[in-house]
Amino acid sequence: MKNIISVLILIFALNSISGQNTKVYFGFGGQYNSFQDARFSDVQFNKTSLVPEIGFYRISSVDYWFLNANGFIFESAFPDYDTIKISTLGYSVKLGYLRNYKGHYIGGSWTVLDYISRENSLLGNNSNFYRLSSDIFVSWKYTHTLNDNWNLDLGIDYGLLSFINSAPSFTTNFPQNIVDNGKVSYLDASSRDPFNLGNMTSKYFWNQLNINSIIRANFRDRLSLAYAWRLRSYSDHTSYPITDAMHSITLQFNFISRAKK
Repeated sequence: MKNIISVLILIFALNSISGQNTKVYFGFGGQYNSFQDARFSDVQFNKTSLVPEIGFYRISSVDYWFLNANGFIFESAFPDYDTIKISTLGYSVKLGYLRNYKGHYIGGSWTVLDYISRENSLLGNNSNFYRLSSDIFVSWKYTHTLNDNWNLDLGIDYGLLSFINSAPSFTTNFPQNIVDNGKVSYLDASSRDPFNLGNMTSKYFWNQLNINSIIRANFRDRLSLAYAWRLRSYSDHTSYPITDAMHSITLQFNFISRAKK
């Protein structure tokens, strides 16, 4: 997986050289996360954290390329249990390509890797919730110049297909394809391995909700302020959804900013 990501980064970097408007940035900001796994509890966890990110985008009159990666780690108290801590780790890598159609950029994007892990000691043997996914979106972006100093980038991604490996619950509700193939073993550690690709199940747009959006205000060539919202809700078992929502605000510094006519 690391080699694949390295090749993708190289391809995007080479393409950016000929871009009409190319920016490579580092961002740092804050994130608000709301999470609930109804299989375990009806308690909703909310927490703020710091989030760094790095990425690039290339905009021309013909197309729009982008690639970004971010990560976060934080610890929070379980509601009403100050001595119980929940540790959360997450990171993602995403790329996209869109074509200009009458002033609007329309195309697709791919979250190559989206991983999150939560450790909750209150749940004993089921203390670790994890989710590894790879997601395909239909994407829309729009750029608008406000004046000589400011312009806006708007974007929405709607998830069409996801491949997800999420932790089974304390009731041993393994994904149906694992059960059908007779792969369930209480003694086999791979049954709870987030990086076991054989445990992945497919989720289509009609049995999950996966939406990303972004509003970015760009000031001249070097600075941008971006707000992003991500929502994912799906269920492996009817009436017990897993829902994750993230709001983030980041200040981005474009350490490479090139315009080519």
